[in-house]
Amino acid sequence: MENIIPEALRKVVEEVSSLPGYGEKSAQRLAVNILNMPRGEAIQLIKTFMEMLEKIHPCRECGLYTEEELCPVCSDETRDRSTICVVEESFDAFAIERTGKFRGLYHVLGGRLSPLEEITAEDLNIESLVERVKKNPIKEVILATNPTVEGEATASYIYNLLKNMDITISRIAYGLPFGAVLENADDFTLAKALEHKTPI
Repeated sequence: MENIIPEALRKVVEEVSSLPGYGEKSAQRLAVNILNMPRGEAIQLIKTFMEMLEKIHPCRECGLYTEEELCPVCSDETRDRSTICVVEESFDAFAIERTGKFRGLYHVLGGRLSPLEEITAEDLNIESLVERVKKNPIKEVILATNPTVEGEATASYIYNLLKNMDITISRIAYGLPFGAVLENADDFTLAKALEHKTPI
């Protein structure tokens, strides 16, 4: 049977579905949504993507996405330079920053260990983290990788690299989100909620 999918559309779906977090269906939805947009809006969206690619790059110190050589966090002399919060991606740091509760520095790994996706320690910004800890007066490293099997494995790997250094290594607490119903929580989340219980 002849393939009736236009070649240009097929290429877009293939390219998008190769990105982490996108399957074929979500790639198809994205392509169709763009095709259904008014042409001017679609072209403006593409121009915005081009502008992002030209302007945004990782901070040379921490890996946070920025338009400058150093991100606003690394260039802020009022930040606590003795504490580094390790996150998987820039948007994890952006989320923490919105809370206004953290005044230290960040370190973006650029992903997490995942044997299934063939992502190893060499693919992540782990070596540069170790170098930062060695070269700077760091007192605490907070491991804020996501509460997933891969996130836990990444945190454990980094812990083993840093555990013999004269620093405090912390893991963010997690468990039940506010407003959650116990019977709807999965076993892993409930176990972590109990493990990280706090006195009242």
